Parts: sequence; structure tokens; C-alpha cells
Amino acid sequence: MLNELGLSAEDAKEKKFFRGRGCEVCNNMGFKGRIGIFELMLITDEMRGLIMNNASTDVIRVEARKTGMRLLRDVGLDFVFDGTTTPEEVIRETMMEA
Repeated sequence: MLNELGLSAEDAKEKKFFRGRGCEVCNNMGFKGRIGIFELMLITDEMRGLIMNNASTDVIRVEARKTGMRLLRDVGLDFVFDGTTTPEEVIRETMMEA
């Protein structure tokens, strides 16, 4: 599971992972409600230029990460580590960056 999350044993050593117990109300899933995870990309002048010049997705992604964009998997991991969700949910709902 650590491999699927892109974490090494060293990365996860000091992290705490949670799992819900579940009940009749939550259909034994251990979740209450829903929470969204989002990627937000700021369109800077440089980013606008890349888009206008038909830069590849990879080039745009690298530039977006330089300007602070966090991928869905990154945001999902924050929710795993604060106990909001489980690693399985993040793996199921996000893709690993290639």
C-alpha cells in the first residue's frame, strides 16, 4: 500500500494511519459524509504562455507544481494523515503521477 501511495517505509515511519470501525448508519464503511479533494492551478503569465503555445501536459504540470499546485494524491495524503480518510480511499480515487 505504501508503494501505491508513493511513500517509502521511511516516509511513513512517523505517520499515523487510521481506519474507521463502521456502524449500521455508515453501512460499516467508517465514513460520515463526503469531502472533496481538488487540484487548483494558478494561471500565471508564464503558464498562460505555455498553454497558448500548446505545451505538453507534462511541461504544464511541471510548471504548475513549481508555482504551488498540489496533485490530488498529495491532498489526499494530507487527509489520510489527519484521519479524515483511509489510504485505500485515496488510492481508489486518485492516480499516481507518472
